Amino acid sequence: MQCNIRILPLEARIIGQRAYRRLSHEERKIRLERHIPNFREVYPDFQPTSMYGRRNLLREELERKDMLERRLRIDIPEFYVGSIVAVTYSDKKLVELKNRFLGICISRRLEGLKSQFTLRNIIEGIGVEIMYEMYTPTITKIEVIKLEKRLDDDLSYLVDAYPEYSTFNIHMEPTSHIVGKPIPINPLKVKLRPPPWTRRWELFDYKGIEDVWSEQTPWYKKKFRRTKITDLRKYDLIADYRQIATDIDEELLIEQEMLDFETQKQQAGATKRKILRSAEQPHSHDL
Repeated sequence: MQCNIRILPLEARIIGQRAYRRLSHEERKIRLERHIPNFREVYPDFQPTSMYGRRNLLREELERKDMLERRLRIDIPEFYVGSIVAVTYSDKKLVELKNRFLGICISRRLEGLKSQFTLRNIIEGIGVEIMYEMYTPTITKIEVIKLEKRLDDDLSYLVDAYPEYSTFNIHMEPTSHIVGKPIPINPLKVKLRPPPWTRRWELFDYKGIEDVWSEQTPWYKKKFRRTKITDLRKYDLIADYRQIATDIDEELLIEQEMLDFETQKQQAGATKRKILRSAEQPHSHDL
C-alpha cells in the first residue's frame, strides 16, 4: 500500500510534465501546419479551465481519455451557439424508450466530462429549454440541422424575446454545410418583449438584441436606472485574460493526443470514424 502511495504522485508528475511540455521551434512549426486555427471553438469541451488554481492535470488527462472513448460510440458533430440541433436520448418512462428534441443551442458551458449545452424551442406555445450533458450515456444521437453562429456566445435572452425567435419545426429538414466554407454568422437581432425581464439585459453588451432601453417609458427608466456595470467591464483585465488567453503548445499537444488516439483505433480496426475534424478545414490533420 505504501508503494502505491509513492508511485501515484510520480505518475501524476509525469502526466503533468507532458501537459505542460514546451515544444521546440521546429516541432511547433510542423504541428502548426496542420493545426486547426479555431480549435478552441470547435472543441470547447477539450479546453482546460482558464482558472489555473482549479486545474488538476491528472484528472484532465483521464477525462480526455474517457471523452475520446465516448466519441467512438457516438458521433458528436461540430456545432455552436446559434446552431439548430436535435438530440435523441433514451427515456425508460416512454413507450418507445427514447425521445427526440430539436431546438436552437442557446449556451455551451463548462469543460471536460462536465460539458453542457442547452437547447430551446417553443412547443405548443410554451418555451422549453433542456440542458444536456455532452457525454452522458443516455444520449444516443446528436444531429446538426443547421450549422451557424450568432452575434453572441450566449442566447439566454431568448427567454424574454418574442416566441417567433425560438420557434422551430421539430420535423425540420437538415441543411447541409459546404465542406471547407466558413461557418455562416446569422446577423439576426431579436426584439425583446416589454419588461420586466428575467434579467436586466440592457446592462450587458449583447450584440444580438435591438436597442430596447431607448424605447421604454419614462416610468420604467426612472425605476430601473441604467447603471455603470457595462462601463466597468472594459477595465476587467482578468476577465479579458480568461476569455482570450490560450496556450498554443497545450492546444497542439491536446490535438496530437486526439490524433494519436484516432490513428490507433483506426489501425486496430475498432472504428473508421474521424474524431479530429473541422467543417472549415476537414483535412487539416491528414498531412
